Amino acid sequence: MTAVDQLREKLELSVFADDLFGENSYLLCRRDTKAALLIDPGLQYPQVLRRIAADGLAVEAILITHAHVDHIAGVPAVRAETASPVAMHPDDHALLDWGQFQGLPFIPSGFQPFTVDNPLVHGQAIDFQDLKLRVLHTPGHTQGSVCFLIGLDCFAGDTLFQRSIGRTDLPGGDAQKIVLSIRNVLYALPAKTVVHPGHGPRTSIEEEMLLNPFVPGQTGR
Repeated sequence: MTAVDQLREKLELSVFADDLFGENSYLLCRRDTKAALLIDPGLQYPQVLRRIAADGLAVEAILITHAHVDHIAGVPAVRAETASPVAMHPDDHALLDWGQFQGLPFIPSGFQPFTVDNPLVHGQAIDFQDLKLRVLHTPGHTQGSVCFLIGLDCFAGDTLFQRSIGRTDLPGGDAQKIVLSIRNVLYALPAKTVVHPGHGPRTSIEEEMLLNPFVPGQTGR
């Protein structure tokens, strides 16, 4: 069994997609303990909370890839239920327009502003008991967009999708930066790295380098 297989044997990954935006929230659980990490809780948070309660999980952190509302709509409720600290890159603080969020017709009842407990930086290691996730700062979709890497699994938020990339016409977007982030950061990962995007099905670095029409990559690694 390879080191990657051994790592994946320790972890169970569940994905929850919301019905409105198709936004993926990921629950990463230890198989040997009740510890878990939650990435980008959005409008599907009631389903996520039911799973957490049913399995008696202890959520050690809420990890945010970027501050668009579809990726953070469930943060207040999950934090209230689990008392988990919130981690986000500080460059996305400017996108937290609480007044606008609370006026949206789909925002959950009782949605309240939350504080960011752990500001993220590129290259930072996030402890998950005896394992570590690495933070990759990938600006472009937003200035503070990050991806989370553990072994050969990359949680890419809205930076890289199957055959697509994140839009850059929203506040904080930058078309040149997202291309550089994908080419210089994500395409530098091992080709077999599995990409778990913020929307849609999973893919791999190898597939996107070969087939992504927006950011083609170099093959042969």
